[in-house]
Amino acid sequence: MGRLAWSQVRFRPARTLALLIGVLVAATAFTVLTAASRTAQVRTVGKVSANFQPAYDILVRPKGARTAVESKTGTVQPDFLSGIYGGITMAQWHQIEQVPGVEVAAPIAMVGYAELNALTFVPLPADVLGRSGRQLYRATTTWVSDGGASRITQPPGYLYVTPLRLTQSANGQYLTDGTGPGCPAAGVVLSRGANPFGTAGQSYARCWSRVNQSDMPPSPGPASDSAAGYFVTWTIPVLIAAIDPDAEAKLDGLNKALVSGSYLTENEGADSPTLPVLASSASGMNEYAQTIVQQLAAPSAMPDMNDAWESAQASAPGRTVATVRTTAQQAYSAVIDGPPTTFLGSAAGTLVNGYWSVGPVDYRSTTAGVLTPRQVVNPPSVWYTGSLARVAMDDEDSQYRTVTSHLTGQAAGADGYGLALIKVAGVFDPAHIKSFSALSQVPLGDYQPVAAAPANAASSRALAGNDLLPSQNLGGLVSQPVNLITTLAALPALEDSPAYSGVPAADPISVIRVKVAGVTGADALSRERISAVAQQIEQRTGLDVDIVAGSSPSPVTIDLPAGKFGQPALTLSENWVKEGVALAILNAVDKTSVALYILILVVCVLFVGNAATAAVRGRRRELGVLAAVGWRRSRLFSAVLGELAGIGLAAGLVAAVIAVPMSAALGLDASPGWALLAVPVAVVVAVAGGLGPAWAAARADPVSSVRPPVLAVRRAHQPGGITALAALNVTRTPGRTLIGVVSLAVGVAALTLLTAVSFAFRGVIVGSLLGDAIAVQVRGVDYIAAGATVALGVLAVADVVFLNVTERAAELATIRSFGWRDRTLARLVITEGAIIGVTGSLAGAGLGLAAAAWFAGQLPARLIAIAAAAAAAGVIVTAAAALLPAALLRRLPAAHLLAEE
Repeated sequence: MGRLAWSQVRFRPARTLALLIGVLVAATAFTVLTAASRTAQVRTVGKVSANFQPAYDILVRPKGARTAVESKTGTVQPDFLSGIYGGITMAQWHQIEQVPGVEVAAPIAMVGYAELNALTFVPLPADVLGRSGRQLYRATTTWVSDGGASRITQPPGYLYVTPLRLTQSANGQYLTDGTGPGCPAAGVVLSRGANPFGTAGQSYARCWSRVNQSDMPPSPGPASDSAAGYFVTWTIPVLIAAIDPDAEAKLDGLNKALVSGSYLTENEGADSPTLPVLASSASGMNEYAQTIVQQLAAPSAMPDMNDAWESAQASAPGRTVATVRTTAQQAYSAVIDGPPTTFLGSAAGTLVNGYWSVGPVDYRSTTAGVLTPRQVVNPPSVWYTGSLARVAMDDEDSQYRTVTSHLTGQAAGADGYGLALIKVAGVFDPAHIKSFSALSQVPLGDYQPVAAAPANAASSRALAGNDLLPSQNLGGLVSQPVNLITTLAALPALEDSPAYSGVPAADPISVIRVKVAGVTGADALSRERISAVAQQIEQRTGLDVDIVAGSSPSPVTIDLPAGKFGQPALTLSENWVKEGVALAILNAVDKTSVALYILILVVCVLFVGNAATAAVRGRRRELGVLAAVGWRRSRLFSAVLGELAGIGLAAGLVAAVIAVPMSAALGLDASPGWALLAVPVAVVVAVAGGLGPAWAAARADPVSSVRPPVLAVRRAHQPGGITALAALNVTRTPGRTLIGVVSLAVGVAALTLLTAVSFAFRGVIVGSLLGDAIAVQVRGVDYIAAGATVALGVLAVADVVFLNVTERAAELATIRSFGWRDRTLARLVITEGAIIGVTGSLAGAGLGLAAAAWFAGQLPARLIAIAAAAAAAGVIVTAAAALLPAALLRRLPAAHLLAEE
């Protein structure tokens, strides 16, 4: 049998070389791709381990705090704290601290929003003020937020400047220059009826004298003592939260973020009406106020500044003399940058006249996974504080959070009895808080505002290229960050006061962030430690527990409806925390490469099987004779299979030699020992592909092997042209044609899927920052594998066409003798290859399209274009590959073949 196999190798070199190349490609690709998979796994595990542990490992929230969207998607909202005010008791916190394995249990108790009133002074230009005579000015302020998309213009205010001395009335309530009825010494508040937004202290009329500057503005400031101008009143919401200072310092290094003052101690503020706070140096808001001052017609006497007078002056023509822009950050910084003891201009501190809590955003999810926030209506009464403090005009805009007031009105007396007193102990910079990997970042405690990025070009234009950031609107989509941090010990100043209602005194803690001891990375032991602690916390406390170790920010699309003041409908993207990303990556590492080299082996088996079948059919007479002289079927089977195994062994040895330098050139780690795997792989591929042909050879019939029919006899019919004849020829050997179609389809499907991952999705497939950084990295070796698969498929089609030409040589010679030219016969053969190529390419592109769409959960238009391009490439390459069998037609020994017939 060995001599017989050697004779076949020697006297049929073309067929042997084709088999050798097919097996060689399979074995080499298997070895190189396996090395790529090992290299990728090492890199992936390292990347996952480096980004496995965020600021904390476990997030504990009150029972029922997890929203329906979070439960459905396995995520945690980035502003999960904004709607949670209490729900966890101090006893439960201490229970968690006692759980074995807990290194840090850092609580946060969300208190609510107080409002910070800040003044910015807009002076009149000196050259304007220096003119003689009486002057009247109108100041109009527009509040601009949402990247310039929202603009709210408040009613104008007025300033009367007189060259005469201002004197006070006997009761001290009015000022006059002797030419008119005068104006109230404290200014005239211009009412907007029952509308609570932006009334008191915002739009008013006042007087100023060049002689004695006798003026008492609603909120006097240093600038108004010697200058004429207008005050812009900011109402900045500041979010107050309580922490355990020691635990917070261990968790995120808040104590190292101080820029002035001193850090809080654990019991600071206990048994005192004062709330000692750390103030953030950043307001977290992106808003500015633009004030335009216009000079109106000079009055002949002091006007009677009242509401009726103001309505007539609102539309009067004027000349702009000053335009000033002030930002929320400027107003906020002007208040907190002073010495801590003079916070808000008071040596004792500032009273919390009222504070509010806001609920979470209620989202409606579409079938495509896009979230739409539901709007809410907060009644005007919710803004009442019992004082003249104005309400920000932004609160009149669209709102998505329910706002709740916590002021009872019992402490509205002048002495402020029962009201908490805020006093700054220090200032911290949120940018200095310990940073963690962006790929595994989780919200620490709302120290930074949650930014909603524009998700399309239209939204980016509307927001002027900026993210959507918080404004003065308490009920807006994005909430303000924590600005003031106090201690848990100081909470009784709010909890035990009759001035505030709805305070969660029994269970003040909103969330607890837990860091587990002994966690070193993504190894199984670390994951088990985290899981065990999480189970213990849930069993002991009954609270909602989320494991955030191994999580990663995941972009979520939000459709925001249009606002009331110019903001158009926006499509935004927020990074929610997707749980279990690291574990999912570790469990499914490098599936792409594994699938590719399996496809290569499948295509190679098909290729070898087709080539071996051709070899057996070419030796049908020889095998029939051997069967006639007494060779048993087992001997024939062993002879054919042994021949293929020998070819596989030779291909495997060559593949083992070239695999090492090829892997090194691609930057992969493939040792010589690993490269030797190519040998058994090659033998297995050759034997697997040859089982069918060897079985056919063993069943050789001496009679039918002399001239087996190409196709069983059927009803005769005449094809209508070259294409029809080519289609008929393709169906004459359906099994062989199917091998060519399947081989090409597998290659085109792999190429379509890889191209879609690279160009059509750009991160959609995995859906998290860590996943995008690791899993969707189509390497060059993956394209090489896909290219090798396509090449094998094309070779399989060319081999099918070649075998068809060889077996129908006599038939083609007969057709030529009837007058067909070589060019026509070549068209016939190329058309046969094109038919197989079109069928395989379309099938492969369709499979790749379906796989990519199923994998990503969507079907973008670019993906269809990619599939079409891959199919077209497959057809073109296959048709080109058929040129070689077509060229062999000229070498057909027509006379000899006709003589045999």
